[in-house]
Amino acid sequence: GGSFLSVRTKHIECLERMLNFNNFVDSKTSWQEHWKILIYDGFCRDVISTLFKVADLRKHGVTLHLNINADRQQVQDVSAIYFVQPSKDNVARIGRDCAAGLYDSMHLNWSSTIAQDQLHALATSVAECEGQSRIQKVFDQHMNFVSLDHRLFSLMMDQSYVKLNDPEVGDAEMESTINDIVNGLFSVLVTLGVVPIIRCPRGDAAAMVGERLCKKLRDHFLSTNNLFKEQAFSSSSFSRPALIIVDRSTDLSVNLQHAWSYEAMLHDVLGMNLNKLTVSETVGEDGRRQPSRVYDLGASDSFWVDNCGKPFPVVTDEIEEKLTAWKLEYAAIGTQGQAEYVADAAGGGGVYGPPRAA
Repeated sequence: GGSFLSVRTKHIECLERMLNFNNFVDSKTSWQEHWKILIYDGFCRDVISTLFKVADLRKHGVTLHLNINADRQQVQDVSAIYFVQPSKDNVARIGRDCAAGLYDSMHLNWSSTIAQDQLHALATSVAECEGQSRIQKVFDQHMNFVSLDHRLFSLMMDQSYVKLNDPEVGDAEMESTINDIVNGLFSVLVTLGVVPIIRCPRGDAAAMVGERLCKKLRDHFLSTNNLFKEQAFSSSSFSRPALIIVDRSTDLSVNLQHAWSYEAMLHDVLGMNLNKLTVSETVGEDGRRQPSRVYDLGASDSFWVDNCGKPFPVVTDEIEEKLTAWKLEYAAIGTQGQAEYVADAAGGGGVYGPPRAA
């Protein structure tokens, strides 16, 4: 309960530590001492977007945020924080950035563990351009998942059910899919700082994921870089959560018939994605156009938090109540403003008069 297993809260803490150049963050941390540029790829942009808005990035000292594949200009005297997947293309691009001298100081953060051959390729390209002094730190962040809510996350994997169940899918592709799931779940556990009790059925894809995740955890405990060391002697280590892994085939009806909840309807009707939805442009009966608008829903939206899981008819009643309360409040403010204006005018203090709608 509480914030102990809030994946969103823990994810934000990890991002804040990354933006503080992987130093500890507390109430005394000054985000305005060191300005920085944030460089990300498409996947890591999605990771950040559900947790930080542009204003949040500014508050954390980020003056500019750019896609790694964009045409970027040289910026001196400002540190660049890279947050990208450890792919071959990203490694090559970082090497070219270093050779071009785009930034004096580069802090590299991989969303998951970088393979040794990719690390060697990066070291070779940096050595060839004599840019070793530009690379300040290299970190495996283990954040290759998206936190949508305090208790909801996604590995953002397309067609994973098909890849695990289609008989025409090759063994190599299936192996890759299972490894991606295992690495994603491992990242979630590292972010939460917990070692769960794993439970899964036997003989299906869920069992393969559970067995490999268990092996990955055991191998990690034996390594010198044990990411769970801080939690080993904490009081929370005696209260291990259960991680239950179940194959999607166990309950296929959910994919075919969604619940009549506010959240499910927004997903189905308006294509909600990454806690955002777009209401397309509309044209009224009078011919006036209402431009398309993007709405950002999530943990910071109190109405969404209170109503996302409720049946849609209940939510419409809630909207009516909120709207009625708002109208009463607006009318009270207007009445109060008019009374103050009359009093000022009677006393000779009225200069500009009440504001008028354009």
